[in-house]
Amino acid sequence: MFSSAGKVTHWSVGNLIISDPTTQFRLDMYSPIAPGSYPVLIFLTGLAGLVPATFYHTMATAIAEQNVILIGISKIENIKPEKVAYHLTKFFEWVVKPDDGAARLFAEHKDVHGVTPNVDNLGFLSHSSGAHPLGQYLNTTCGPVKLVIMMNPVDGIDPFGIVQDYITHPPNPLPFRTPTLIISNGLDNIPASKLAPPCAPNNISNDRWYYSLYGPTFHINMTDYGHADNLDEPFHEASKLMCAACKGTMCDPLQYKTDEATLITSFVDAIFGQNVQQLQMIENPQSFLRSHVSNKYDLHGYNYTTGGPGGFCTHDEINN
Repeated sequence: MFSSAGKVTHWSVGNLIISDPTTQFRLDMYSPIAPGSYPVLIFLTGLAGLVPATFYHTMATAIAEQNVILIGISKIENIKPEKVAYHLTKFFEWVVKPDDGAARLFAEHKDVHGVTPNVDNLGFLSHSSGAHPLGQYLNTTCGPVKLVIMMNPVDGIDPFGIVQDYITHPPNPLPFRTPTLIISNGLDNIPASKLAPPCAPNNISNDRWYYSLYGPTFHINMTDYGHADNLDEPFHEASKLMCAACKGTMCDPLQYKTDEATLITSFVDAIFGQNVQQLQMIENPQSFLRSHVSNKYDLHGYNYTTGGPGGFCTHDEINN
């Protein structure tokens, strides 16, 4: 559905201190190198940022190849979700500054001269429990975020459910409304062993978010794959100790990561570009992807007949 921007580049900035000297971010930028203005996705990785963004290198590269800048946030040292959400607030204040933030990151890197990160079209991408601090952040403020994509979103702090710390309580709506794409996997709820819980138990993941969101919300399930199958090797192999993974001849890891990246970039263009053709992929993914998928969506009264309202995020005052 997308024409590739051609070559891409990746570079890292380590130990980026935003506000608190004890909390540091590693940023990984994946970007097209062809001159132009591109939408931006901020990516909070699994385990609320403890998984390095480079573990998702294949998928992140595919996103950049399809004309979207991805800035991965990882190595957040304090995993408590409320702390992560606090530092996300500081990070978003910084990343959109015209003389600093993303603009400075790109101005100072030689491979992307002529590339402009368009922070007016900024979305948030999360994986697994990265959704929890994302939800905490959006419960307080939209900031610059105008769309959300959640891969295998998990609420709470641990898959055992020992700590009852949830922000979703369906069917009660969360207080924010923004275009949202949830990408789940068929094996999310399957444990890797008899002694461990699944990485994304049904009662605290995926549909729990879907039925708590009241903006235009889309849910696509990639039926053959597992919770951490978007990681690269050797990290993917290690993840099988905790998360069930795709098995058998139907498994094509590269195709899966390409299809997931295509869903992400198609959603970005459908919303920010008000592109009806790209929205068709999200509403009917079976017709466009090689991976097996199922899907559902609820527009919650928003009209996408001629492209929709674009990217947005609002708060429902009645729920605040």
